[in-house]
Amino acid sequence: MKNIRLTDHSIYIDDIWSNFKDLIEGYDHIVVLTDINSRGYCLKEFEMLSEITDFDIITIPTAEQQEKEGNKRESLSVYYIEQFKNQETCNKIFDGLLECGADRYSLLINLGGGVICDMGGYCASVFMRGMDFIHFPTTLLSQVDASVGGKLGINFRGYKNMVGLFRNPIGVFIHDKFLESLPERELRSGFAEIVKHALTLNYNLWEQLKEMEDIEVTNLLPLIEKSIIIKKQIVQTDPTETGKRKVLNFGHTLGHAIETGFLKKGEPITHGEAVAAGMAMECYLSMLHYGHNEEWLADILVILKRFFPKIEIGDEMLNDLLQLIRVDKKNKAGVPHFTFLLDIGNVEYDQFAKTEDVRAAVEYYRKNY
Repeated sequence: MKNIRLTDHSIYIDDIWSNFKDLIEGYDHIVVLTDINSRGYCLKEFEMLSEITDFDIITIPTAEQQEKEGNKRESLSVYYIEQFKNQETCNKIFDGLLECGADRYSLLINLGGGVICDMGGYCASVFMRGMDFIHFPTTLLSQVDASVGGKLGINFRGYKNMVGLFRNPIGVFIHDKFLESLPERELRSGFAEIVKHALTLNYNLWEQLKEMEDIEVTNLLPLIEKSIIIKKQIVQTDPTETGKRKVLNFGHTLGHAIETGFLKKGEPITHGEAVAAGMAMECYLSMLHYGHNEEWLADILVILKRFFPKIEIGDEMLNDLLQLIRVDKKNKAGVPHFTFLLDIGNVEYDQFAKTEDVRAAVEYYRKNY
């Protein structure tokens, strides 16, 4: 078992259950927040291995299941997809917490992917001015991203993570068996964050990824651990993203705009798909900014293309992206801020790009990816 220690909590990997049992001692009321898929694929194993039997469950169904079941569900009935990561959903979670008798001394366990961890942690942080919570991330994306760094939040008016705060869980538990139930698309989504950590902060990890032909669940645990350690080293020096932590935004200025654009169209794509496209475009901007040759860019795109499909961006979407990046929460005075790749494993944050160069980056992606 690996125990990655952060300032005020630990991330436990693999043989996790004895530490979990120790951590939940003393809480007389436990509530599990989950989504309908994690409830179906992960809850039974969670119950069996954790050996806790006395807890309440708040479940967020998928849109398809919600539509199929109508209003018949007695449990919390809200859509579980990205466009419902909002205050309305939080209000329903608060309703669920009140109805089951939770208070500020209760414990909330977030059993699910990034939406559950982000939104559950946010709700726990503001419910009765704060209750303790644990993350049990069940997707690759949430294990390497949402599990580290204390970023919590929800979307507002369709814009990604516009409302939120920084607060750490009392513990994070990584159980790789949960990944076995994930569809390939979700694995690739999470793998994008591992690629980002390699490109921006760890040359050796990038070289390791270059040797991989595809993503195998059985080989992911060492990569998850490396990725968490890389991110931990950054967030501990800058917990509230006032400086160096901004390096982790590589691929996310354009990536969030792409994700928001498709969300607003009612055609959501995964976070990782959007970030992979954003990384490709921001590598192009890095090439312009630092004078890299096109061969440098092509070498990176070979690896990105191996793992991530192309996102089709039409003319209307291109124009939308140029507007959406101006509403990014990383901006100052309405000016988009980028993180650029100086070289593999070396980045600079708070960089700027001309609008015509951003347009050229999207056009390059459309024609050459």
